[in-house]
Order: sequence, then structure tokens, then C-alpha cells
Amino acid sequence: MPDQPFESPSVPSHNHELETEQQYVDRAYGRLAEMRRAARRVAEGYSEVRRGGTHQARLERDVAIVHTQRRLAALEIGEAPLCFGRLDLERDAEAEQVDGDRFYIGRISVTDADQTPLVVDWRAPVAEPFYRATAVSPMGVVRRRHFHARGRVLLGLDDEVFDGTAADRSGFEVVGEGALLAALERHRTGRMGDIVATIQAEQDEAIRADLAGILVVAGGAGTGKTAVALHRAAYLLYTHRRHLASRGVLLVGPNRTFLRYIDQVLPSLGEEDVQLTTVRALKPQIDVRSVEAAPAALVKGDARMAEVVANALRDRERPLPRDLVLNLDEHRLRLRRRDSARIVDRARRRRGSHNERRRFVTRQVVDHLRDQYRRALVKAYQDDARRLEPGELTLLDDGPTDLVDLPVAAALARGRRAPEEWEAEVARRIRRLPEVKAVLERMWPVLTGAELVHDLFSFPALIRSAADGVLSRAQSDLLYRPRAGSVREVEWTESDLALIDEADALLGPTEAARSTRRRRFASDAAIDDAGSVIDELGLGGYTTAQAVAERYGGSAPPQTNDAEPRTFAHVLVDEAQDLTAMQWRMIGRRCPTGSMTIVGDFGQAARPGALTSWDDVVEQLPGRQPARIVNLTVNYRTPAEIMEVANRVLAAAAPGIEPARAVRSTGAHPRFLAADDGTGLVAVAADAVRSAQATGGTTAVIAPTELHAPLVAALADVGAASGSPEAIDAAVAVLDAWEAKGLEFDNVVVVEPTRLVTPDASGLRLLYVVLTRATRTLTVTHASALPEALEPPRRSASEADIDG
Repeated sequence: MPDQPFESPSVPSHNHELETEQQYVDRAYGRLAEMRRAARRVAEGYSEVRRGGTHQARLERDVAIVHTQRRLAALEIGEAPLCFGRLDLERDAEAEQVDGDRFYIGRISVTDADQTPLVVDWRAPVAEPFYRATAVSPMGVVRRRHFHARGRVLLGLDDEVFDGTAADRSGFEVVGEGALLAALERHRTGRMGDIVATIQAEQDEAIRADLAGILVVAGGAGTGKTAVALHRAAYLLYTHRRHLASRGVLLVGPNRTFLRYIDQVLPSLGEEDVQLTTVRALKPQIDVRSVEAAPAALVKGDARMAEVVANALRDRERPLPRDLVLNLDEHRLRLRRRDSARIVDRARRRRGSHNERRRFVTRQVVDHLRDQYRRALVKAYQDDARRLEPGELTLLDDGPTDLVDLPVAAALARGRRAPEEWEAEVARRIRRLPEVKAVLERMWPVLTGAELVHDLFSFPALIRSAADGVLSRAQSDLLYRPRAGSVREVEWTESDLALIDEADALLGPTEAARSTRRRRFASDAAIDDAGSVIDELGLGGYTTAQAVAERYGGSAPPQTNDAEPRTFAHVLVDEAQDLTAMQWRMIGRRCPTGSMTIVGDFGQAARPGALTSWDDVVEQLPGRQPARIVNLTVNYRTPAEIMEVANRVLAAAAPGIEPARAVRSTGAHPRFLAADDGTGLVAVAADAVRSAQATGGTTAVIAPTELHAPLVAALADVGAASGSPEAIDAAVAVLDAWEAKGLEFDNVVVVEPTRLVTPDASGLRLLYVVLTRATRTLTVTHASALPEALEPPRRSASEADIDG
């Protein structure tokens, strides 16, 4: 059969379905409130029981109170959504009740007055297919429905159909992405059957891949990469719950808007199991306040910067330029330059972070000077002992009165050891000398990553010392910026974050430079506090004080800003094509096991310095094992009419990238609307938005940032919003090109492409991203000339509805 796009039916309106599900959820919330009231009455009843009676009776009462309090706490879910979604299973022909084939899956179990389940706890065995079913292995599921909710309000539904015939027989109305796949399934041709099978096989392979190692989910726009990655996260969390829950899963997205978009797709499997973040948010203590030029960002993202940072740190580990000479109790002590070089060299060869090895350097310097002090004391004793009257004693200056020089000197002169308290007091006095403090800061300073990078970029001489032989002189010059008054005043850029993280990894937390004794006491205090918390909450059977202290720090003082980052058992990265080598190194440090799922498409790479192959990505990650790559080849969401335009841009931006096959055809070609000037552009775009809204579904405007305010004002009557991640929940979301990454809308209006992106290849790839956000209609409005790759081809008179 000819390989031609097919015409899919329009996606059905799901208002009726949404209202029906909202009514069910409201009923479940009502029953949850009744269950809470009943639990409170039981708790109040137990609290009124007298404390008398036998020991057994008192024990039973205490256990009942604890159980009731836990039950009440579990029923208090706050603003978190109660219900995640719904499972419709294959119907048993002999079953009398239809509801027996339908289960609502949620945070906790909610039952009706007759104990009929309204909501099934996600941990129950019957809920397993909600996380593990795939098209190839449906586990008896006909339809799986995800709820998108904010608190108690359902915002949307998204269906997956695993058995189209059974769904049709049951009269299910399919909404969301599932409607598109169901339309493909119903298009009864051999080619379409093959396409559906291809989609199912590709997605199943990715979702069920082994936990260990690196899995890459690659594919063009509209192939469902993000959906597959999120389903894989849910599948892994359920299948490997114990292993992953202990250390958690990290999902890295391109921006906060994207995270807001997906935060309902991954239901909470124990609140802390999945952490959503962006690359920028991996260093929350650093305030990004500037954007640098592309050439500088290109250099800072290069993998060679890891060597530059390491060299910069080595330059701070240095011997003295000249001998140190100081006096203690009129004894002259000396630390020669060659001795300082020996100490630094030995410290460099030791294991551990830079700040951790500061303790070794301090100990070596103090021991060296204390040895000299001992020898000087013995010599003074031998020279002056005859002048001393019997019984006359010499006390240490400023020292405790029970520490006496003469007996110590006499013991040392006879080859005996000095008392430990005397040794410790001398070491303390040496460490407190201003000259010694200055020497230690010169030889081995305690630093944070931000301080190291700030110092490096502030002095051309330091840049040359660290970068010569690694970067060209022209590249090195791009790193310089005028020195700020303090680290807090630096105009950090997003590219700086990965360099700071690299430095922090080499330096370790500044806390590591403290004495072992102080750190041990702090750890003991944290364990004691954790033990108290466990006793209060009755969690002794579930965890230990040591485990709680290690994960949460107990009630010990909060960690400093440069504390070591939390690591995770598995990391998922979406829009991975836009990350630089240094950013990959930063992510890799959060996943030392190397268990990762990476999602991306190099045809959509738009950031300067981003890597260009998955082999290059793997080279920066722990283990450096070859990645398993699953290629998604079918674009089943973006209509062929839109992809015809987008693929022209892709061919100009990334000639070597093969576009995915678009298999939907709606008959609605993209519209190009010209405006006379910038003022008229806003009006033309607003009219295009209203026209698109008439077709139903979600609508977004993707425009240059400076046009957001006038666009929101012009579309205030239809509920337009911009400037925050919550904008995607508005009737019309107004976004810039970067905010649109990873998102999809039924209708998209693109405003002034030449001002929206840069004219180079990376800008054209970003334009390709923008054009492929639409799943139904696309309109491009412009006052300036369009980029050449976007110029619409001449069409026949029958297609005059498209404005050239």
C-alpha cells in the first residue's frame, strides 16, 4: 500500500468525561472526610480511658492510641491529590458487577460505608498494572487513565488503550494522547497495523529495559520520548521499589515550566522518592543573574574545563615562597621552604578532597614546629638547668598552671615522652599563632567552589596558569571578567554552575577541614537527635537512628552551602541534547551507580557547547559503559502538514538528522500571517489565537520575551498568562522558545520567528522545536521577513487559505 499519511478523526472533546471523573473524585473526598471524622472520634475515645487497670490493659490502650494516631495522620493528605488515575481491566464475562473491572488508584485506600473500595492504595497488588503495564505486556488492562489534578480539581485526563477492540466494546471514550493511538489502531490497513506495532514495541523496549547502566531514548519530535521516560520512571519505581525508595530518583528537565507540565504524570510514590529539578537548580545556593555571550558559554561547557579547574586548584596548593620564622616562648622556630614543599607534595598524594586534606597539612606543619619547640626546650634546659635553684619552676606563658616546662624539659632530656595534655596544649598554641594561620592559608587554603572559580576568572595570570596547554589563548581570554567585591556579588551565569560544581567535587565541603574530633561530636549529636525522633514517632521497626542521621542530618546544624550533593539510585534526563560536557559531569556526580535514562533528540539541540553524540555523553558519566539506545521512529502526534514545514527547517539546521515518520494527517496546513508593523503584529497574533481557540483544545503563543506583556494584555479577555510555570495552566500560555521545550499544545501561534531565535544553526534548531509543539494547528505571524528555511512554498489556488 502507498506510504501516505492518513486522515485521523478530530480528537473528541472530553468535557463530559472530565465532569464524570470529577464527580467520582468528589465522592471519594467526601468519604475520606467521613473516615477522618471517625478516626478522630476513636482517638478521642481512647484519650478518655483512665490510666488504671492491669499492665496488659494499659499496653493494649497505648498500642491502640498509637495505631489510631497513625491512621489519622495517614488520612491527612493536605493539598496533595487523592487519586492518580483509573484502571479498566478486561471484563470477566461471568462477573455480575461492572465496577469489579474498574479501579481508581490513589495515595491511600478509601472505602465506602460497606467497605467497597472507592480508591485503591497504590501499594496494593491490584494497582501494579497502573505502573507496569505496557502495550506489549498489558497485564489485563484495557484502558489506563491518568488524572492531571491540582488539589481536588481535575484539570485533564490522559488515556492509554491497550485493547482497542475491548475498549470499543465497552463504549469507552478515549481522551488525551490515547485518542491519537486509538485512531491509528482503528485505521485498518496493513501499514497502520505495522505502525501501531512499531510504536508499541519501541516504547515497551524502553520502558522495561534493565535498571542498571545507561538507557538512551532517542527520537524526533512527536515520538513520545518524554511519555516513555515518565512511564519508565513509574515502572522502575514500582518494580524496584525497595532499592530506589532508599536513595530516590532524580528527574532533570529543561526548565521549571516543563517540570510543572509533568508533575502530575508521575504520581507521588512516597513524596521523596522522585525529585524534579533543572540543571540550574542542582546548585540552588548560586544565584544566576547574568547571561554570557555564546563564545564564552561554548568554552565553559567544554570538557577541557575540568582540567582547567583542577589546574586552578593545584595552583592554590603551593609551598611557601620563603622560610617562615617565628618565636614561641622566646624559642625561635622555622618552617623552611623545602619543608613546606615536602608537606604539600605529600598532601597531594593522599586520598580525599582538598578541604579534607587540609587537616593533614595542618597536622604536618604543627608537628614540624612542635618538634622544633621540643628540641629548643631541651637545649634551654641543658644550658640553664645549673642556674635554676632547686624547686624553682617555669610555667608556660598563657597556659594552664598545671603544665610545667621544667619537669617536661627534664623528661624530654632523658628521652622520655611529654604528657599528652602538654603536647596538645603546645599544638593548640602553635595553631593559633597568626603567622601559622597565614602559612596554612597560603599552602592549603580552605575554599568553596564558588571562591575558587571567582578567583580564577578574576585574574588573567591565574587563567593563563590553569589554562595554558589546555585552551588556546583566545579561549582563555573569554574566561576573564572583572573581579567583584565578594562571591555573593558575582554576576554568575548558568555555564558557571557546572564549573562551580566541578570545583566543589574536588574541594569537598569546608566542614571536612575541621578537626576529626569536632566532626565526630557533630555526627554523634545528629544520631542522638535522630534516635529521639524515631522514638517519638514509633518508627523503630522501620529504620535506625544512623540511617536517619545519614539521610536527613537529624537535628544537627544545617549543612553549609558547599555540602556534598545528594546522590540518587537512578537519574532521568529529558531534553538531554542541550547539555554541555560539564553539565553532564555535574549530573553524573548525582548518580555514582551510572543507572540513568537519557531522553533527547540532537535535531533539537540549541544550546552553545552542547554535546553532539551519545558516545560523547557517556564519556562524561560514571562507568563510561556503552549506552543501550532505543530509537523511536514514529511521530504519531504532530500532523504531517506541520512536519512538512518543520522538516524544512530541520534540514537547514541539522542536515544529518533523519526526521521521524509523521503518520497523522489532519488536512489543516500551517498558516502564515503577515502584519504591517510591530504594533499590528500583536493584533494579528491575538486574532490568530482566538481563531485557534475556536477549534478547542489547549493553546499557546510562543513569542519573543519583549512581546509577552502586550500579548497578555491583548488576550486578557481569554485568560492569557505568562512569566511563571503556572502559565501552562492558563487558557492561553504565552511562552518564549526555551520555555516551550518539551511541551505540547493542540494549537500554537508563533510570533516573529526572526526575533524569537538567533539566525545560526542552533537558533534554527530551536525554531524547529517551536514549530513542533503543535498537535493540531500551527499559525506563524510575522512583521519581519521569515527565515529562508521557513518561507512557505508556493501553493495552488485551491490552497489560498494559506497567506504567504
